[in-house]
Amino acid sequence: MGNTSSKSTASQRRPSHKHKKPLKENPPTRSPTQRTIDGRIYHAVDGSQYLLPRDDQEVDRLHETHFLTKELLGCNVMADAIKTLDFQGGGLQILDVCCGPATWLCETSLDYPSCQFVGIDMCSIWPQVIRPANLEFIEANVLRGLPFPDKAFDFVQLRFVSLAFKTNEWDYILTEIRRVLRDGGVLQCIDLDMQIISDDQDIKRYLQHFDALCNTRGLDPSAGAKLDMMLNDHGLNILQSEYREIPLGWGGPLGDGFMNIFSAEVQGLAPWMKRSSNLNDEQLIAMLRRTLRGMIQSKAYMGLYAFLAQKPFDD
Repeated sequence: MGNTSSKSTASQRRPSHKHKKPLKENPPTRSPTQRTIDGRIYHAVDGSQYLLPRDDQEVDRLHETHFLTKELLGCNVMADAIKTLDFQGGGLQILDVCCGPATWLCETSLDYPSCQFVGIDMCSIWPQVIRPANLEFIEANVLRGLPFPDKAFDFVQLRFVSLAFKTNEWDYILTEIRRVLRDGGVLQCIDLDMQIISDDQDIKRYLQHFDALCNTRGLDPSAGAKLDMMLNDHGLNILQSEYREIPLGWGGPLGDGFMNIFSAEVQGLAPWMKRSSNLNDEQLIAMLRRTLRGMIQSKAYMGLYAFLAQKPFDD
């Protein structure tokens, strides 16, 4: 069980989980890379299944996810990576795949100024003006390949992408990451098993709707629990593994923060959940409220998995 008693400045500034009444559903408007649905901005990248928004509200959720994950694991870079690679003076080349708003990159690039950092994502929601000098970004769809030569990076991170890649796309993504890793390079991979552990019946009903949505999109919400097998299947050797149980709505500021993140995520998924489960706005809000109440009453949790895997030296 992760440490749920320590206080976090991130938790103190988390957004409220009071629910705003959703906007009346309107026909989506589109641009080449984005579309607006019910007042929220979503991706519209060809070939991508990513269902969550790309607006300021979602950026806030991703920032909060970073800070709470850092508190839960106690680090930005796992301990065995620090032991294996020289982050302080080695001039490492570091890549963050699907970097989002780049919260992790902005912190670690300041922590390790002798290293060079690159973030890649299909949309540019990262800082546009102010950023560390050793940090750069590339806007590209990683499902079309990582635009780097073989063996270009010493350290790669991939995290929280269960809702980004179809089950049959993981093989390609990990193959590409392995390709751009140098011999002896290290991959830090962090994700969730999004199956909420609880006996509460309202939570079980929510999971039925959520699983139905994922199934229609070819997504695996439990991908985090399978990371070690996938990494081994791609010839990467596990150096370190960590598991944390994430309290949802109980156990102090950490549990409150993760429940806020969950609530914001469901609201971001609202257009797709309404469509796949034939729910209207009022029914979705009622389901979310019952689910949040059930989390607190049943002390529900979900699992976070973190793995550090190394590419063989003689590859």
